[in-house]
Amino acid sequence: MRRFIRLVLLSVAAPALADGQPQSFNELNSRGQLLCASALLYFDPVERAPDPRSLTAVYHHLHSLQTHVLQLGQPPALAEPLEAMQRSFATLDALPRRQRQAYPALLAQLLVQQRTLQQAAADAHARAAVDAEPSTQLLERQSLDLASLLLDYQIRHYPWPSGMPVAAPRVSHEALDQALVERFEQLRLLLPEHAEALAKIRSGYQFVRPLLNQPSGRGQGGAEFYLSRAVLDLDELAASLRQGSP
Repeated sequence: MRRFIRLVLLSVAAPALADGQPQSFNELNSRGQLLCASALLYFDPVERAPDPRSLTAVYHHLHSLQTHVLQLGQPPALAEPLEAMQRSFATLDALPRRQRQAYPALLAQLLVQQRTLQQAAADAHARAAVDAEPSTQLLERQSLDLASLLLDYQIRHYPWPSGMPVAAPRVSHEALDQALVERFEQLRLLLPEHAEALAKIRSGYQFVRPLLNQPSGRGQGGAEFYLSRAVLDLDELAASLRQGSP
């Protein structure tokens, strides 16, 4: 199954990037978080039969990261943490399930590497997006916050043997939730011509919102599915605005 997924993804042509680099940097940030969220869901030492769709998602996001970094010219600040993430994931993916107790340490390592990539992408995005339209900036911020909320959810609900790793990003999911709710309303007012698309994205978020606010329990694939879809849709909408599409 894993080899089949890998071959399918490698056979897909690299997607065209949106005009201009800000979108590319923003998507490096969001895809890296989605990758880690899916990896935490799949490489769960307690789960004996994980959903293979989460593994497919990891491959998909890794392929997207590789494509973006390649088309950005492989700057070391981005290429080096991505290569480290690739090595960590390759080690995870090669482990047989009987060695699943090694998963938490490898995932903690992956989170450190993703944070390095995220910071480099965020710094580059801040330099490249100074003239972006407010609506585009809001869409990108909404995408990143949804990805952060999903990653935070999966980290909090992962069965870490000694508590959450020190390197895990610390976010206030309550503050993120409030910011997301307010920003959806701002986007509705700023982009009435995209009201239907935004309403669909908002509906998916509202559907899993009670789940995200639960303080305990196991991570679930429903949160990954709906929030990942919302992130991808917001990024697509932001890209269309940058290109001047109706």
